[in-house]
Amino acid sequence: MVSSPSLLHKIALPYRIFFLYIEPILALGGTYLSMADPERLVLGTVPLPAFIAESPLKITPIMQLLLTNIGALYALFAMNEAIVLRYTREKSVWVAVVAGMLVSDFGHLYAVYAVAPERALQMTGWNSDEWINYGTLVGGAMMRLAFLAGIGNR
Repeated sequence: MVSSPSLLHKIALPYRIFFLYIEPILALGGTYLSMADPERLVLGTVPLPAFIAESPLKITPIMQLLLTNIGALYALFAMNEAIVLRYTREKSVWVAVVAGMLVSDFGHLYAVYAVAPERALQMTGWNSDEWINYGTLVGGAMMRLAFLAGIGNR
């Protein structure tokens, strides 16, 4: 006998709001910045110590290629959350998408740490761009961890 897939009968409201609306909008904002205003994206996401030797910032063709690729990945994140998660309550799909995004969160956090470990760990010294970028990154990772741990869901 074939068993039916496990369904999430009730997805907690904070998860629905964050995963289906807030984060896809933020990801599309990242897509826009990476393609239309790459300097702003780099200045807002790379820790300040990395710019000491790079002032003023110049977007080279190779950087533009990489930033466009990042923008495409942000668009994929937005689509996965806003469309894939919206059309299913199948637990395995939600877990796979959320876990994959958590892996991405850890990659982003490691990248920041690898460039400027002292800056990444010194939250009191972050500027507003760093708070927006790293704060939403850490907040999103915490939401994913809570969801995967089953907190708030039945």
